Amino acid sequence: MKHTSVLLSIAVAGMIVISACAAPAEAPVTAEPASTESAAPEAPTEAAADALFKIVKTDGSSFDVTLESVKTLPLSSITVEGKVQEGPKLADVLALAGVTEFTEVTLSGSSAATTLTADQVDDNTILDFSNRGTMKLATTYIPKADWTKDITEISVK
Repeated sequence: MKHTSVLLSIAVAGMIVISACAAPAEAPVTAEPASTESAAPEAPTEAAADALFKIVKTDGSSFDVTLESVKTLPLSSITVEGKVQEGPKLADVLALAGVTEFTEVTLSGSSAATTLTADQVDDNTILDFSNRGTMKLATTYIPKADWTKDITEISVK
């Protein structure tokens, strides 16, 4: 009997030592209480997680362009360097954000930014889906090598 008590004590002591060596448990995540103070609005930064990119309007406000909203637009196609590009017209995408009048737009992404005049945002300028699930500029107005890829923002002036 005494032998069993000793073995049981050793086993319990071993479990205590092992549990003390284990990584500490993570603290539960709790939501912070909502603040009753009204904070100043933050300047637009990045598009929301489910957005393809954002449009920054002339007043500084931004509009997140989602895949769902782009899918509602009619598709157009243009042929550049013998290859057909297909996607919504840039003008239609801008209209999603309520932008119909502007002097120029600048598209930014993973490659060089591109600025187009209002006259260039016509039937020959579309946003084409890339193979990476992002959108790229496609237009007959500038060489294909200069198209903005993986668009993250369109700034309107």
